Amino acid sequence: MITYYTLVGDRLERHAGDASGAMPAGTLWIDLLHPSADEERLLESFIAVDVPTREEMAEIEDSSRFYESNGALYMTTSVVSGIREHRPSTAEVTCVLTPQWLVTVRYADLLSFRTFETRVARGGCKRAADQLFVSLMDCVVDRIADVLESVQGQLDALSRDIFTEQGTSGAKVPKADLQQIVKHLGRSNSLLSKLNESLLSVSRPLAYFRQGGNGNAWVSDEAKLGMKSVERDVRSLGEYLTKMSNEITFLLDATLGLINIEQNSIIKVFSIAAVLFLPPTLVGTVYGMNFTHMPELAWTAGYPMALVMMVISAILPYLWFKYRGWL
Repeated sequence: MITYYTLVGDRLERHAGDASGAMPAGTLWIDLLHPSADEERLLESFIAVDVPTREEMAEIEDSSRFYESNGALYMTTSVVSGIREHRPSTAEVTCVLTPQWLVTVRYADLLSFRTFETRVARGGCKRAADQLFVSLMDCVVDRIADVLESVQGQLDALSRDIFTEQGTSGAKVPKADLQQIVKHLGRSNSLLSKLNESLLSVSRPLAYFRQGGNGNAWVSDEAKLGMKSVERDVRSLGEYLTKMSNEITFLLDATLGLINIEQNSIIKVFSIAAVLFLPPTLVGTVYGMNFTHMPELAWTAGYPMALVMMVISAILPYLWFKYRGWL
């Protein structure tokens, strides 16, 4: 699907394209979402630039992701998608930047692009393609920042659940909840991994744009300054992401430690119960023997004596454990 965005005053107006229609006058941004081969050829005939295929976008070497051809800058980056569905993944987005147009090619419906579309439709839109590209990258970085803020809020809530004390709130996190917390931390760590991959991928076209822009007179100084600001945001988010990754590691270790403590407490109860019942079992075993000469068997008080011995043999280990602080 081809979507044209024409400059009307200080905002961009959306026009749906088709395989036979002409490109509207005043087009500044051309967005290709799941483009067909016919749509790619049609656009190539309009703007005389090569539109990369999906296979070309998937290549990982820098020479295939960042290059200049016929006066146009080609930059491919990875953007996180599927966050709302709890299935984070990265989608490749290629930006083809020319003095007249910004062309984006993608095969995923990304929230950052919808946000960018809403932003440029409201007004205050940049009137040059290079500045529009900077605004788009800024919107992608803003989306990553929003996701990181959401993950940080979830980690704060998990931290309160993990370290809740019995005396303060009267609540105790059961073992089943701790298992869910481990799963939640695992999902958060997977999401952070994808966000880190996206941040690294976004930083590369930013640096390439500044370096490549130095050899192109049509790249304005305002766009270069805006790109430096976006790069600073990327670096700060990278540091923030590292801090969050360390926090997840700490919370995961703490949760696994609590699970081990809880399991050890259960084993401790069974061990103490076995020790408490061992002496009475020994007494009962002795007087359950079938020997002929056992004086207590013919004694009237023999049965009560055996019962008292079993009770005392159980009480004495219990009192000893209490005295040693093992209970």
